[in-house]
Parts: sequence; C-alpha cells; structure tokens
Amino acid sequence: MSTNRKWIPARKTHLHYYDDIPLYYRTPSGNISLYKPAGMSFTHESLERKYAIDEFFIHPENRLESIEAAQKGFNSSLRDQISNAELSDIKNSLTELVEETLSAPRAGGLTRVPMTVNQLVDGFSIKPAVIKNFAKISFNDYTTALHSVNVMALTIGYCYYVSLPEDQTRKLGLAALLHDVGKTEVPPYLLKATRRLSDDEFDQIKAHTTRGYEILKSYKEEEIVEIAGASMEHHEKLDGSGYPHGKTDISYFGRVLSIIDCYEAITNDDRPYRTALSPMNALELIKKDVDAGKLDKKIFRDFAYSLTNFKRK
Repeated sequence: MSTNRKWIPARKTHLHYYDDIPLYYRTPSGNISLYKPAGMSFTHESLERKYAIDEFFIHPENRLESIEAAQKGFNSSLRDQISNAELSDIKNSLTELVEETLSAPRAGGLTRVPMTVNQLVDGFSIKPAVIKNFAKISFNDYTTALHSVNVMALTIGYCYYVSLPEDQTRKLGLAALLHDVGKTEVPPYLLKATRRLSDDEFDQIKAHTTRGYEILKSYKEEEIVEIAGASMEHHEKLDGSGYPHGKTDISYFGRVLSIIDCYEAITNDDRPYRTALSPMNALELIKKDVDAGKLDKKIFRDFAYSLTNFKRK
C-alpha cells in the first residue's frame, strides 16, 4: 500500500478501543499493510503479536472514527477508575485522549468531550477531595493538553468549593478543558518559543482566543456552543487591558478561567526566563492583578481557599 498518505500513528494504549477501526503497520520493506480490518477484535494471539510491532497506523479517513472510539472506550471505564483511585492512569489516559481530540477540532473531534467531563464530575462528586490529588499529578512533558486537563481539574475543585450547581459545574468544567482549543491553529514553534516574541508573533498567539471561539461555535451540540464565549474571554481583564477585545464586561465563566488558567500556567510551566512558582508565590503574583482591578477579587479568594479545602461551602 502507498506510503505517501499522512498515516496517523495509533497509541498502543488505545488499541483495545479500536475494534471497529482498521489498523495498519509498516512492513520490513517500508510499506504500510493492513494489520486488522474493521470489526475484528484483538485475539489473545494478536495481543501478544502487537507488542512486537513498533508502531500501528490509522488511515486518515478513519481519523475522526478513531478519536470517537477512544473517547467512548475511555468514558465507559472512567467512573470505575475514579472509584478505584487510579488517578495517575486516569490523568495519563485523559491527557492522551485530549491530545488526540485536539488534533482534529474542526473535524468534529470534540463531540464526545462533554460526556467525558460529565463522567469526571459525577465520579469526583463521590470523592471530591480526590480532585486535589488529580490536579497535582505531574508529567515531564508539559503540553497544551496537560495544561487543559489541569485547568479543568482545578476548576472542578473550585466549583465544589463554591457549591456551584451540578449543571453549571459540568459546563464550567467543559469550558476549562476546551478553553485553549484555539491553540491548535497556532504554529507549534510559537507556543514553545523560549525567546522574546515579535509583536506579530504575539498577535498570532493572542488569536487563539478568537480561533477557539470560532471552532466551538461551529459545533451543533448546544453544550459546546454555549461555552464558546468563555474560550474567547479567558485572557480578558476587568480593567479592559486584556485581549482579544479589551472588554470589561466579562462573563462569570470568563472571570473564573482567567484566574485558574494563569495559576496553572505559572505553577507548572518552566520556561528559560522563569521557573514554575510554588502555589503560594503564584497566588501572591496573581493577587497583584486582583489588587490592580484586573481580576475578580471574590473568585480569586474562593479559588485560593479551594486549593486546600474541597468541602462544599
């Protein structure tokens, strides 16, 4: 089979989700060949064989199907994993899933994400203190996906602390997970740049807010469409100094995400020009913007308390 197509590498940890997805592998001669057709489950023998193959591939035409299959499989086992406190495994799988989902946001890959957030909210509501540890689990490779998962976890913890109604907790958790979806359309080299960006480059970075809004608005699912505004507002400031529009009338979701997004980034993202801050130092830094009238004082206070107290108010 031709190797000119842009074959999509399949994660080995997701292979058991792909019963209905044809999988391919690279032969010793370098050609891509069918490993299993759609509708064929992995047998014991094929499970043993798969570890002898370095890499599996998904046909480009099956990209969206594979994302949906992984989301469906992950969602079905999520509550049991939370009940069993398998937090590191959950976070690793969720981060991988978000990475795959964000690879095709305009192709419909976000459709099942609300269900994932609902499962997390349901699971963590049984053991709300668990979310604290979930947010603290770290990995070596800091990515947009990991940042988004962390922001979601911190946001759900905040929601529990302020006793936000369940439907609002689900919506705000979803907004948190997808707040940076627009970064999928920013050149990766800009997101990883260690040098000072030019004005034009920084404008490209700032455009992720409007791009995210456009992506989310393009969906027919109401729960996705209604969080689009929060995606566009999470870098706005109450004094009008934020972007993309410099607005001062910011929604509740936007005001929450602006604080939690900032906190997560400065406590986890090491850069050559600054190291990640401790939680206390990060809160002190953010408080300067609160005192300057840029961020919501009550939300900041509640968020700070939610980091250590996960009992509902």
